Amino acid sequence: MEKMKKIACILSLLAVLLTSCDKAFVNGDLDGMWRLVKVEKEGAEIYPENIYYSFQRHLVMMGVYGKEGMPDNFYMGVFARNGNCMLMNNFYRYPGVEGECDPEELENLYIFGNEVEFIIENLGSEILVMSAGDVRYSFRKW
Repeated sequence: MEKMKKIACILSLLAVLLTSCDKAFVNGDLDGMWRLVKVEKEGAEIYPENIYYSFQRHLVMMGVYGKEGMPDNFYMGVFARNGNCMLMNNFYRYPGVEGECDPEELENLYIFGNEVEFIIENLGSEILVMSAGDVRYSFRKW
């Protein structure tokens, strides 16, 4: 009888975990952490170091990661995706107030403006390429 209780408990826990994971990932391959590997702007190619974007549900986190593995600069924002179009806005330094940001710090993360519309050119399990105006971003899944 004790063995049956343990099995039932494990199965219940497994069902809860699988159900919660199903709700957490709503953006397919986009969800997760991406390392920015190349930015093409005005004919120049820039290879940033340690800049990561993380997409989860409808939030984006962007930061410059230091040697300790924690971001030196950490910004949050919201995004809405409709097919290959994605709108990011309401950026703020975390912790802080949504919508309040330093445009200069955002530019260090290659975000130019308080509201940016991206076109997703290529999205797979390991690669993300998107553009906003004349800026093209290439990411690798991390």
